[in-house]
Amino acid sequence: MHNTTPHPVSGQDYTALRQIGTPPERVRRELGLEASRASSLERRFLRNPWRAPQEPRFADHDRHVAAVQAAGGFCALSERRVAGGGLVTCLPVTWPGAQ
Repeated sequence: MHNTTPHPVSGQDYTALRQIGTPPERVRRELGLEASRASSLERRFLRNPWRAPQEPRFADHDRHVAAVQAAGGFCALSERRVAGGGLVTCLPVTWPGAQ
């Protein structure tokens, strides 16, 4: 049985979501934080010199997709049918241009 008792939100919870690029307002909603608590955690997060940059290297998504397409396209997982007509993704990875 899983423990469904909510744990208190820590600065680590906030930091983990921010480090993967989740916007501050979405973190606040997902963790159910009051605005003042979220603001405090955001200030603490921004003061940390070790934090990872929040903006992805390729923040311009259209330009990113165009660059990947020009280089041959994206890789994809394979697909296979399962009993009942379902479709699942699986390995191996299919690389662009591979037959």
